[in-house]
Amino acid sequence: MLDQIFTAFHFAFRQRAAFTEGLSLLRQLLTFKLPFTKIAATFLAVVECFSAAFLDTPRTPRGPALDLTGYELVFEDEFNGDELDTDVWQLVAGEMQQIRFNDGNMILRADYRDNAWRAADICMIRPYCKGYYEIRCKVFNNTSRRDLWSAFWLTCDGVYDPDVSKGGVGGCEIDVYESFADAPEKLDYPVGITPALWCNGTDDDAEIDGINFGQWRSNNPVEEYNTYGVLWTDDYYIWYINGVECFRINYGSGTSQVPENVRVSLCQPSCKDDEITRAKDQSGDYTIDYVRIWQLPE
Repeated sequence: MLDQIFTAFHFAFRQRAAFTEGLSLLRQLLTFKLPFTKIAATFLAVVECFSAAFLDTPRTPRGPALDLTGYELVFEDEFNGDELDTDVWQLVAGEMQQIRFNDGNMILRADYRDNAWRAADICMIRPYCKGYYEIRCKVFNNTSRRDLWSAFWLTCDGVYDPDVSKGGVGGCEIDVYESFADAPEKLDYPVGITPALWCNGTDDDAEIDGINFGQWRSNNPVEEYNTYGVLWTDDYYIWYINGVECFRINYGSGTSQVPENVRVSLCQPSCKDDEITRAKDQSGDYTIDYVRIWQLPE
């Protein structure tokens, strides 16, 4: 029955997941398996899930709290200095002058000058394999899908090569988050973030490719600090916003089993047809409070 509904409405994975969650919550309501105090909140959650399924609108994290028992903090950068630590980070795109430091924050700034948009994309020099990766930040305030956007992600060579990635086990682009203006609700500012996975390969003669997990709400993400994280284990990728689980998945051939590089980026469209429509006098900032990594002890 569910497969017929998914096929009839051409649901993507993110819409299927939202519909399934909404159906589960609806069953709890109809079978009176909820405390009275949770009925109203659950009803609103059902509405939100079905809206996400049919209208592709954002969802709110409702899973278990983050538990890092047994994990150790192996890296943190609080950005308390006045310049980028080039023993840790390297510039991979854009310009170093677009990276500024103020009041314990690293700020990636977008400016338009000399007939082009200027931004910055940095990458940790040392790669890491598995663990929990978290950023605390204020996202870039983009105004459309044809704008710059902020991101926190992991990647390595060969993620788009099926002979290397092998469906993700040989490398997978793990987007902890990207931020976009929320087209489905016709708002001109981000209301949350979008996680994703991108890899390549085949599984039983079926092509494995990228997957977008839809938009997830955070607290006024442009004006307020939020934390965005992913727990990368042998079995799952698990996404968190402010320490609350959004969802988990074992996609493709399995989770990546190779070290990957951590990137903090103020991104620009690479396709000429996606020319930025942002007003040229509208500079903007991507403000990062910290980046942290936890891993299980060896």
